[in-house]
Amino acid sequence: MFDYFKVSKFFLFIAPLAVMVISITTLFPFIVGRYVWFRMSVDLALIFFLVGFLVSRDPTAIISRVKEVFKKPLVIAVSIFTAIFILAGFFGINPSNSFWSNFERGEGGLQILHLWLFFILISVLFREERDWRRLFGWAIAGGIISAVYGIFAGFGVVGFLGQRFGEDGFRFSGSIGNSAYFAILSLFLMFYSLYLMRDRVRNSQNVFGKWIWPSFLVLFFLVGSIAAATRGAFLGLVAAVVVFLGYFVYSHQTWRKWLITAGIIILVFVGVMVKYQDSQFVKSLPVISRLSTISFSVETFSTRAIMWNIAWEGFKVRPIFGWGPENFLKVFDTHFDTRYFNPVDGFGAWFDRAHSVYFDYLVETGALGFLSFIGIFATLFWQIIKTVVKTPKENRTGGFNFTIAFLLSLPVAYLVQGIVLFDVLSTYIQIFLFLAFAGYKLTSLKEEKYAR
Repeated sequence: MFDYFKVSKFFLFIAPLAVMVISITTLFPFIVGRYVWFRMSVDLALIFFLVGFLVSRDPTAIISRVKEVFKKPLVIAVSIFTAIFILAGFFGINPSNSFWSNFERGEGGLQILHLWLFFILISVLFREERDWRRLFGWAIAGGIISAVYGIFAGFGVVGFLGQRFGEDGFRFSGSIGNSAYFAILSLFLMFYSLYLMRDRVRNSQNVFGKWIWPSFLVLFFLVGSIAAATRGAFLGLVAAVVVFLGYFVYSHQTWRKWLITAGIIILVFVGVMVKYQDSQFVKSLPVISRLSTISFSVETFSTRAIMWNIAWEGFKVRPIFGWGPENFLKVFDTHFDTRYFNPVDGFGAWFDRAHSVYFDYLVETGALGFLSFIGIFATLFWQIIKTVVKTPKENRTGGFNFTIAFLLSLPVAYLVQGIVLFDVLSTYIQIFLFLAFAGYKLTSLKEEKYAR
């Protein structure tokens, strides 16, 4: 009998390849083709899933599986956020724009609904570790193709859009079209590569497959993230490394002295680069010089601070459901701050977003949307803490569980970079994918009693 669920899974596997899509024939080449690819993949996955359910010889088993998924705390939290996000649009000032968005952005309620469907479908269909490893592999493949596109663009190959290597202010952006979001994508893919490396080290007998190839991927995306020269993503990476080491220290008492020393060295290095950002030596390092300019007085931060104040003023006017997704332009116009415009320098950051995940959700979806967003990660961290506390040390290899460290550190990177950046599709796909994996893994770890 034809397996419709396998076809559904195939379309879910290719959905993360959206990051590599460039539609040069559209007005917005880095956006339109990407969200069309993602939505079509999810829609087709849903169609084949429903057909598989209708022709299944045991539909009650599928219903039981769906019910089981919806009992997971993370699935409940993500579903609540999705529902409030869409409701905020209907209660906002322009429900149509909130749901459909526009041709340029392609966000809004329709996009979130597809992301939620992607999240639910992979939660239901991906029941084995190999499914998740394959999904990480597809996501990594999309990232590699995206980076290769950026390399061709950097060398000036005809037909490839992007900055050329050596241009003033060059920052690598791959096929994403924005270096900040390539840096964030690289962080996720770096962690996926680390996770796959853990499995290969444990299971593979081939030296190339066990060490060289996975190590290359980690280094490849690390270099890509650094070349993107995005301060928010850099701070996110530092925070993730500190959390990872912190959990390692917690699990290995005999290593504490050395790991604490390593953590201090990392923080001191970052602090020195920031402290001496104006020195000739630091300025001579193009990427490092930009990453080191972390200051409340730097221009990009000051314009963001003004934007956050505009968002806060807007939130006070509509505090429950906010102004509705995709309606920040109205907030900007209504509460415009004249400090934002300098006749000499022109405008600062683009003004259709608050340029912060937190302020965006606060002003566009109100207190309910903001709290539901925070609630997702509160649920995740609470489940992880319960897992760590309730797991006897004898059931944890060496007292350290790599998966727990993975589940702790990656969302920290996302939450830290989100202070100064808003979500776009390339980020949304990764965070929804990660949350679905976290729901699966926390459940499977509980069932296995963390025996490794």
